[in-house]
Amino acid sequence: MSRDGSNWMAVDWSEGRLRIWVIGADGEVAAREEADVGGETGYEAVLGPLIAHHLDDDSETDILIAGDPAGPEGWRAPELRAVPCRPPEAGDVTPVEARDGRMRVSLVTGIRQETPAGLMLSDAVRVRGFLALNDTFDGVLCLTGMRTRWVHISAGEIVSFQSHLTGDLVRQTLAGLGVSGQPGQGMGEAVSDALSRPESLAARLGSIEAAHRLGRAPEADVLNEVWGLFLGLELAGARPYWLGQRVALVGSGTRMEAYRSAMSAQGVLLETGEEEDTILAGFRAIRG
Repeated sequence: MSRDGSNWMAVDWSEGRLRIWVIGADGEVAAREEADVGGETGYEAVLGPLIAHHLDDDSETDILIAGDPAGPEGWRAPELRAVPCRPPEAGDVTPVEARDGRMRVSLVTGIRQETPAGLMLSDAVRVRGFLALNDTFDGVLCLTGMRTRWVHISAGEIVSFQSHLTGDLVRQTLAGLGVSGQPGQGMGEAVSDALSRPESLAARLGSIEAAHRLGRAPEADVLNEVWGLFLGLELAGARPYWLGQRVALVGSGTRMEAYRSAMSAQGVLLETGEEEDTILAGFRAIRG
């Protein structure tokens, strides 16, 4: 890839969202773009209009993309690295052809796991970025998002990982209750209940629905209960990843705070990483 000091772009394409950072010749973020993209697969047709005003008509711009376009059915089907392995490093990319000659596009190598089946695309950049910023880290990364991943790191390698669709489950459950939003304070009891009695989750949700329809559960309480129950369920399933382990939490906003609150209540001592800093450190390391 070109390293001539001109602008280049880092693109995170995941969870129905497209985030673009334009990196200037000084290595700093010169501009940001963001858009909701749903299940779009016409990758260049979606990306092109968003970045057209950042492209140079007289030269090619390097564009690194991590996420859906680098998947098995993406822009091109690149090879995926199997765990145990190191996260993507300098040059671990697959070039793809773009119709717009101003775009020089490369897809960041993703990670797969055979048993249990696992696929990590954009989060592979987060792992690389966290290790670039914390090169002696051995332990577990909890990468929060709509799909949260727990990643076991040892000696700079990804040993194994576990994916949880907690955010999707919460969203669908809340939609069925006619409620939407992020959690606040007061999840603790629900988290503990789901951790200790995960088999009662469906019954507890049924009770929440009835209480809400009867006017006995305000929307804020419903949000906290539902989020707390599903976070507790996730913590129960991920217990081998956090119990007695060194754990670092990477994310942003209220969702990260929800995970911090839920794990802190279980006595987990957390290190943290800011999401954008981690992502950009990963892209910079992979670009080389």
